[in-house]
Amino acid sequence: MKKRIKKKKAYKKYIQDIFTGYEEMLENPALSEKKFAYLKEETILKRDENNQIRFRTIDVD
Repeated sequence: MKKRIKKKKAYKKYIQDIFTGYEEMLENPALSEKKFAYLKEETILKRDENNQIRFRTIDVD
């Protein structure tokens, strides 16, 4: 049970960090990329050629 709660809290923090990073990128146009990882998953926030923020989530093996 404890392990499941730890995983749940870690995932909740991962999602919260992604949204915080997104807000930081909105406030600071100089930031071009941010990365976040959770278990075997990685989310990358990156600006494209039009300076729009794009999300990309990939599985890391």
